[in-house]
Amino acid sequence: MRTALLAFLSVSALSYAQSVISAHSGVVQYVEGDVMIDNQSIQPKFAEFPEVKPNQTIATEEGRVELLLTPGVFLRLSENSSVRMISNSLSDTRLAMVSGSALIEVAELLPNNSITFEAARTSVVLPHKGLYRIDADPARFRVYDGQATVAGTMVHKGREVALGADAAVATNFDIKDTDSFYRWSARRAEYVAEANVESARVASNPMSSGYTEGVGSQNGRWSWNPGFGMFTYLPASGMYNSPFGSTYYSTMIAPAYVAMSAPSLGRTTSVAPVAAFPAGRSMGAPTSAVRRAR
Repeated sequence: MRTALLAFLSVSALSYAQSVISAHSGVVQYVEGDVMIDNQSIQPKFAEFPEVKPNQTIATEEGRVELLLTPGVFLRLSENSSVRMISNSLSDTRLAMVSGSALIEVAELLPNNSITFEAARTSVVLPHKGLYRIDADPARFRVYDGQATVAGTMVHKGREVALGADAAVATNFDIKDTDSFYRWSARRAEYVAEANVESARVASNPMSSGYTEGVGSQNGRWSWNPGFGMFTYLPASGMYNSPFGSTYYSTMIAPAYVAMSAPSLGRTTSVAPVAAFPAGRSMGAPTSAVRRAR
């Protein structure tokens, strides 16, 4: 009975999520604390994934949030932060940094997809894999890994730019200079990567029910994992090594590693939450199934 119920809920959640994620950027995957869309508090419900629509603003108070942009791109906001969605098209995703801090992890940028941020009247284009941070006050852009285009100038790993009038002037910074928000983002990447292991294993098994059939294309896709109550990312081939240290596997190599590294489906790990933040809430699973951030 329990297995049948899980299967039913998983199919229902996948059907709903496919229609959202296949069409737009800006799907809310995970929340901690107080998070709002246009001043309306997000109340997580099973298999419902709120969407940040054009001209809407998602904002945190004493909370943090993880959004899914184009397949392979994660946007994470720190506390007291907000971004406004300008365009949620996969081919032209554009957002404006309003306040606070954001980390953008680009695991992969699929062909014909694009990611652009506007901050302090400066355009920031993310055309490559990497890890990037935007701060609103003072307005600053940092490249922890990869390379990006800021006001038409390429900025490489270990370089930062003061956004605004001096956006073309890049200086060095220490990529080991991190904070609690960065470390929280690293843990989120770790949990998503754990879900990837199980998803890659099941998707690579021709005898499986295929619950990991996801959203995207042959170049890579979001993959729903009901056991973890979240979406993960499946690269088209090989492996993606996150700047945070986590590894995402494709179905092409899943049989080679899964025996050693796959967690059991549905395993729940109880760990302490981040200080001053309540337990996180996945948008795709009941609270009891949430893998909580430390």
